[in-house]
Amino acid sequence: MHEYSVVDALISAVLPRLTEHPGRVKTLVLKKGELRILSDRALGNAFEILSHGTRLAGAQLVVEVVPTVVACPACGYRGAAGRLGEADDHFSIPVLACPECTAPVDVVAGRELYVDHVTLSDEPLTDA
Repeated sequence: MHEYSVVDALISAVLPRLTEHPGRVKTLVLKKGELRILSDRALGNAFEILSHGTRLAGAQLVVEVVPTVVACPACGYRGAAGRLGEADDHFSIPVLACPECTAPVDVVAGRELYVDHVTLSDEPLTDA
């Protein structure tokens, strides 16, 4: 499960940026493209375990999925990727071909993985 290495890198990147901002960390919002093969549950578990003993301990990790958007250089289509499987099927995957003309497409969105924002409270930090 590479979710643990992803969360470890995330925590290592976020903690130094929080030194200038007092207050307890309430939430950390992560944007994850739907093409990223990462389990939201595993990311949450990794965050809970790896944030223990840090300023992020007790914070909620919120994973927001960014839908796949494609652009077709052949016909000019820009929008959602076609899907293989039923719309409500857990195993439905995007098809990276133009839904209009079936030409190869460029992925415009759906590969992201970044911290969108962190929410802090006014509660002071304590060494409890």
